[in-house]
Amino acid sequence: MVEDPGKELQEEVKQLLMMQMVHLDAVTRLMVEKEMITKDELVTMLRRVEYEYRQKGLIKE
Repeated sequence: MVEDPGKELQEEVKQLLMMQMVHLDAVTRLMVEKEMITKDELVTMLRRVEYEYRQKGLIKE
């Protein structure tokens, strides 16, 4: 039986997104631990970027 190529691609995309999230989380934690940025600065930037993405319609309310 042949697997659905669409499902296989979907699984690969999920894995890539998960690895991207892990990478981003590790870099962010390191920056906070090394005191390159504060948690407050991080939260402020996250809110700003989220707002920009919402304005562009890239994420929904």
